Amino acid sequence: MSTDYGKHLYKDYEMMYQKNEKLAAEIRSLNYHYDLLMHRYKTLEKQNQELAEQNAAQAAKIVELEKDKARSEALRNTDGTNSGIPTSSTPINKKKVIPNSRQKTGKKIGGQEGHTKKKLERFEDSEVDSYVDHVPGECPECQSTDLEDTGDVIEKDCLDYKVVVTKIRHSFRVKRCRHCGKEVREKIPADLKEENQYGVQVQAMALTLMNQGNVALNKVRKMTYGFTNGEIQLSEGYLCKLQERASRNAYDFCEDIKKELLKQELVSWDDTVISINTERACLRFYGTEKLALYKAHMHKDKEGLDNDGILKLLPSTTTVVHDHNKVNYNADYSYDNAECNQHLLRDLKKVQDNLGHKWAEQLAKLLTDTNTKRDGLIADGISAFSPEELSSFFEKFNNIMIDAYKENEEADSLYYAKDEKTLILRVLDFKNEYLAWVVNFEIPFTNNLSERSLRGIKSKMKVSGQFQNVKTASFYANIKSYIETCYRNGVNEFYALLRLCKGEPLKLKEILDATEQS
Repeated sequence: MSTDYGKHLYKDYEMMYQKNEKLAAEIRSLNYHYDLLMHRYKTLEKQNQELAEQNAAQAAKIVELEKDKARSEALRNTDGTNSGIPTSSTPINKKKVIPNSRQKTGKKIGGQEGHTKKKLERFEDSEVDSYVDHVPGECPECQSTDLEDTGDVIEKDCLDYKVVVTKIRHSFRVKRCRHCGKEVREKIPADLKEENQYGVQVQAMALTLMNQGNVALNKVRKMTYGFTNGEIQLSEGYLCKLQERASRNAYDFCEDIKKELLKQELVSWDDTVISINTERACLRFYGTEKLALYKAHMHKDKEGLDNDGILKLLPSTTTVVHDHNKVNYNADYSYDNAECNQHLLRDLKKVQDNLGHKWAEQLAKLLTDTNTKRDGLIADGISAFSPEELSSFFEKFNNIMIDAYKENEEADSLYYAKDEKTLILRVLDFKNEYLAWVVNFEIPFTNNLSERSLRGIKSKMKVSGQFQNVKTASFYANIKSYIETCYRNGVNEFYALLRLCKGEPLKLKEILDATEQS
């Protein structure tokens, strides 16, 4: 019995063992498939991650491409009317547009009805220096030389000039005093310090060409050679020394301009890029309608501004007009600020061109119409808007800026909308500075004074190319300050340069007093 039981028990064990082995095999198979699936899962997860990264990179690339496209479109749509770029930087494939804020009047080009044509007047007989008789030698019809005088004369006056080279020898006689025995002579002028030299007329002509005509040194040499039929041959080295000497003679005059600027209630300033020995540098203008001061620097920074000794020393009673340069709002400066609205109009035009938003057009119209109205009031001797007019203006302004926010939020251009929002915030943040001219008629609508004052500098860079170093740029700045200030006060620039070359420059007080008296 026991033997049968053992056999049955063994058989059951055998069957359980086989079942266990079968389960174990299934478990191994399941583990294998599990590992396989996990491997595939991790592979797919890695691939998914890579795809996600690729998609993100492609999305970023698409955004960048859209921005590049927007930038390209902006470049095509940008010129001197809707940005601060000079017209010389207009793309080659784009028609150059000269900014002009004047409104069309419908009048024909040229002199208007009732306008008196300007022309040279006939000379008085006493004014005529020479006569040239033109006598016909033969008849053009039959070629006969037998001609009789009819007594009729047709006279044509001609005003011309000629360059006459004169060689002058100055003699300073030495005499002895019979009373004390001392030898005496006339004082030798500063412009005759050398044994032989070019006269002040030649010097003034060369300085005029370099600093007013923006002519390069080598061309000044060629032009003076041509003017004088080869009798005067100025070297470039001499011209450089002449420029330095003239700058030195103008130094005190420039210091007087600086002192006078610090007394003004309204000062405009701006800067422009110049080239010094192939590097980008800076030339600044500070001034008024009567004063012009230029300063050259290697860098456009606050340190240079402080070295000029203008902005830092201006009192709180002065208003400075500029082109939204944030350095003007530095805590070191105490003056009031006024922003240029011409630059604002260009920014608004850019919004119109790129987004077509109505608020920009409305604000531009409000500003220009109000300025036109202001000009009319000034012409009539009125010095301010009425309280009602001021209230109406600012109400319109505020409503336009509310619309600006709405239109910006609805814009579908990420690139342009960002720039637009920056402009909106800038206008609101500097509202008082942009609209100072509305409240105070003494403040100009634009900083056009500075732009006009720097325009000649850009012409010089185009013609002359660059300055050798910051010192030579400063020479030019000093001479330019002297000439420009003289011109603004009705003094002939050539006469001013003659005085400068003699070592007897005009005094600032002298020309300002003369202007006030006239």
